[in-house]
Amino acid sequence: MSDKSARANRYAQAVFQAMLERWQTALGQVSDVLSKNQPLAAALQDTSKSMADKAAALQADLPSDTPAEISNLLKLLVQANDLDLLPDIGMALAQVATGSVAPTQAEVTSAVALSDEEQEKLRRSLSAQYGEGLVFGFKVDPALLGGLRVRVGDRLIDTSVASRLSALRESLSAAVR
Repeated sequence: MSDKSARANRYAQAVFQAMLERWQTALGQVSDVLSKNQPLAAALQDTSKSMADKAAALQADLPSDTPAEISNLLKLLVQANDLDLLPDIGMALAQVATGSVAPTQAEVTSAVALSDEEQEKLRRSLSAQYGEGLVFGFKVDPALLGGLRVRVGDRLIDTSVASRLSALRESLSAAVR
């Protein structure tokens, strides 16, 4: 990397860090306003108020130096009734900035308790398929009758006897009708 490119990169990183700090500070201030101002929090939850009234109430209680981009985000959150996500957005913003993400959960449910060897084999297989960094949880549910139900993030793999019986029951019911 040339000296010129390295200097430009340092400036870009400084600008990005300043923007991140600005957003995190503003989101923290808004969270403080909401936690300390119970009437405002109640007004924002009031289903009888219009979105415009909610947005106006929020805008009136924000610090005067709140950037327009953050005000727009807050209006969007109010409209979607997602204002409670504010702390999560701040944490996710920090994760995006650092390039780190939360680990993916892998939940394995079986009809009987799995041995340590079986658990390790599943860990290796799922890690090979979905990547390293999975956080595993193992549960027992006798209602499965046999097989496994594996949830990795938002994906579900259900090889349980109970689900197969349910599918067979639906198939037979459809054929009889």
